[in-house]
Amino acid sequence: MDSGSSDGHTVHEAGMNPGEATPRLPAILVVSGDDRLRRAVVDPLNRRYARDYRILDAGAAESGVTAIEDLHASGGDLALVLSDDASPAHGHENVFAAARRRFPNVRRGLVIEWGSWANRDTTAAVLELISLVQIDYYVVRPVDRADESFHRAITDFLHEWEFSSGQRRRGFTVIGDQAQPRTHELHTLMERGGIHAEHLDPGSPEAMALLADAGIDYDAVPLVRTADGAVLIDPDDAALVRSYGLDTSLPEGVVDVAIVGAGPAGLAAAVYAASEGLDTVVLEAGSIGGQAGSSSLIRNYLGFSRGVSGTELAQRAYQQAWTFGARFAHTRRVVGMAVSDGSFELQVDGDERMRARSVVLASGVSYRRLAAPGLRPYVGASVFYGASSVEARAQAGRAVLVVGGGNSAGQAALHLARYARSVSLVVRGPSLAESMSRYLIDQLDAAGVGLITGARVVDAGAHDADRLDHVILERSESGERLELPADAVFITIGAHPHTEWLAPEVLRDKWGSVITGAEVLTEGGRRAWLGAEGAPTQFESSVPGFYAVGDVRRGSVKRVASAVGEGSVVISAVHAHLGAHVGG
Repeated sequence: MDSGSSDGHTVHEAGMNPGEATPRLPAILVVSGDDRLRRAVVDPLNRRYARDYRILDAGAAESGVTAIEDLHASGGDLALVLSDDASPAHGHENVFAAARRRFPNVRRGLVIEWGSWANRDTTAAVLELISLVQIDYYVVRPVDRADESFHRAITDFLHEWEFSSGQRRRGFTVIGDQAQPRTHELHTLMERGGIHAEHLDPGSPEAMALLADAGIDYDAVPLVRTADGAVLIDPDDAALVRSYGLDTSLPEGVVDVAIVGAGPAGLAAAVYAASEGLDTVVLEAGSIGGQAGSSSLIRNYLGFSRGVSGTELAQRAYQQAWTFGARFAHTRRVVGMAVSDGSFELQVDGDERMRARSVVLASGVSYRRLAAPGLRPYVGASVFYGASSVEARAQAGRAVLVVGGGNSAGQAALHLARYARSVSLVVRGPSLAESMSRYLIDQLDAAGVGLITGARVVDAGAHDADRLDHVILERSESGERLELPADAVFITIGAHPHTEWLAPEVLRDKWGSVITGAEVLTEGGRRAWLGAEGAPTQFESSVPGFYAVGDVRRGSVKRVASAVGEGSVVISAVHAHLGAHVGG
């Protein structure tokens, strides 16, 4: 394909002959004003990726923007933009900004020369473009034919694009009304598990044809068509995860350690416990990753220079624990507990039980429902508790509010800004400075996310339809109320632990957080510690052998890295307990 551009340059599609039909493939666009440097990027891309991607190249920023506009107008898709030119085109936006405006899921890399990171101007340019959310990272121009460092960067970009755009499908389809919360729940459970599913409205021709082939009538409940062609009618969570190969069964014998919760703390505990030879079972009621698993991008986690999505981090940790031999009981909620003879009996929903010699509680927290009656009818359909990155793509063209001022709220707002018409944060305080990382505040400002301070949501409703279209805010100081358009609301405040099922011997504070370590004695006195002697270890509760790590523990630092650290460290105490009380 050759396409003229406003500045006289051309846009060329590598590997295509004049008049040859262009396949409908996602595109990779390379922009550089230097022909030799542009070919140094285009040629290796063409050798490796031309069968699966259209490789386009443009000779200047203006022609790059034109190529983006032409691709959008033709209904194409853009996976990746690589450019060594971040200058404004046509007098306003650069090629990176133009790409994000037309293709919200696109990945963008600034091409630099090897070693140029030592140049202050290059470093300043990279850091500024990242802070302005105009690039995802930099890419070093390849210097030889098989530059695997270059190709690793490219495949990482394409992997991220495939995941965020929903292209990584496994043959699953959800058929259901978007106004039904259960439709969203099924879709979210699969997405959080790494299973991208197509969604079809029940009245669409595709859905009706699929159901006709299966001999099933739609009866106002969501259905899931699995990869092998079976149709599940409003499946429960356990049936759904079993359809894509996950185990929900409980162990028959007594295990060394039961880990309740598969968020960052629980997964870290599973990795260390299993790697050190302990018989380990992890029980998770929802999705692997917990609250962190719903984060669209964790930028400040050690070792991930470009950041990592919560789902990706959780899946890596899950696979790591699994390869060490940890067993997982998916979608199994612990609802009761008893302590007897130095071991623990856990009651699991479905009236099943399992026994363990020690327990690590890593169940995290969930969000309290806001006392705003108008929100209740829309929970799960257009009102979401938590930073659900899975729901972001559905907000295209809508006005969205995010309630909360922490990092999870900031990450959610930044991700939603890719798709939504407008995104605003609503916080009770006067600013974000005390509750959010500085890098996130800067990126939110650059992305045009609005900020409403000194306010809270007190009501909501719909004027002309059955879908949410506005919320009512109340000013903290004056009590003034105002109506604000909103098609969706994401709520990330009021987190609290669900520990009501614990045995009464486990000491908790008035909010339900588990008290551990020396605080057991200072809070509850010597009688609170049920051990024969000494004192509880750092993460040990008032019951010997029962530990709490991560957000469920009182005094924990609410950061992913901190939760991972606690989950890793606690296993040494578990080993010591088993050695002293169970005989190894």
